[in-house]
Amino acid sequence: MRLALAFWFWLAGVTVAAALSWITGAEMRLLGGAVALALAPALAGFIMLPYLGRKPVDTAMVAVWLISGVGLAAGSGGAGSPLAAMLILAPAMALALGRRWAPEAGAAAALGYALAAALALVEEEAALGGFAEALAAVSIAFAAGLMAIAQAMPAAAREGAMERRVAEVSHELRTPLTHILGFAEMIERQIFGEVGARYVEYAGLIRRSGTHLLGLVNDLLDLSKIEAGRFDLELETFDVRGVVEEVVRLSADSAEKKRIALSMVTPEAPLLAHADARALKRILINTVSNAIKFTPEDGRVMVAAAVRDGVIVLETIDSGPGIPEAERATLGQAYERGSGGARAEGTGLGLSLVRALAALHGGSLSFHDAPGGGALVRVTLPVLVSGGS
Repeated sequence: MRLALAFWFWLAGVTVAAALSWITGAEMRLLGGAVALALAPALAGFIMLPYLGRKPVDTAMVAVWLISGVGLAAGSGGAGSPLAAMLILAPAMALALGRRWAPEAGAAAALGYALAAALALVEEEAALGGFAEALAAVSIAFAAGLMAIAQAMPAAAREGAMERRVAEVSHELRTPLTHILGFAEMIERQIFGEVGARYVEYAGLIRRSGTHLLGLVNDLLDLSKIEAGRFDLELETFDVRGVVEEVVRLSADSAEKKRIALSMVTPEAPLLAHADARALKRILINTVSNAIKFTPEDGRVMVAAAVRDGVIVLETIDSGPGIPEAERATLGQAYERGSGGARAEGTGLGLSLVRALAALHGGSLSFHDAPGGGALVRVTLPVLVSGGS
């Protein structure tokens, strides 16, 4: 984080200023107090760092820098002290934190300057050697750094806001889409009485298109949660064979429509994993649906689960055109599609979600040539329960 680096710069600057003052004959007792007061806001910053972004914490951060500046300016000459330069750190810090009340912080700094001048009338000026001048130079450089951080903030803030908007819109889309799918299925199955064949056909098209759209929405939601660090794995111990069987059963209809032979290979003994069963199901649904999508009619798709070198390996193998080696490094990143993507629907989010869910389990996604031609998509997951197969 840039602010953490800025705090380290401040600590180093204070240390150098103190060393120069000691060399030039500053009184150690007074210098020690000034150094402690100068170090305090950066040390407080390290403590507050994990909580930045919350208004009370950000306010406290600005206040600490302001108080430190007032104290140092008052003790080193007041209105004429070089350390009055440290007061500009209050509005600069507010800007670096992305707060809109930098003008208010500037007004507080002006009041702090007046307060430092007033306090200097009743306090004796400390003999700090060259500490005040050196720290004033550090303050100006530090303020410039904070302003640079502030300039970089809008782009990051816009990116974060865009991710939040995508998550919010995706969430809002999911509920009405679920209703549309339910109503379309009711019409397709003629639950409330017979309707024309064309209406049944159109209801089927609505249901299939809606299902595809709902899948994209769910992928967007999960990816946004993973990127925000808010995707919580629900760990449990289960037999992976059951997940494979369920995914193959759910995918059978899509495979049958293209006359694709869909099969699976699993061990005879239980294949126990300690993982998020929901996530493993999403991984296989995405890899299998991709394989069916890119495999031509009368082709083959096979799902295999096994244990190799103490880890669970899930493979989806198809007889399609395969994946060119040049594309394998980028495939699996959001919105990246293979060369076959032009002839099939999709956004590239499916494999991106597979990679992200595998990574959450400490695993990986890789692409290979299938024996006899086609693509082999391999997900390796170190989630095997001891004695699980």
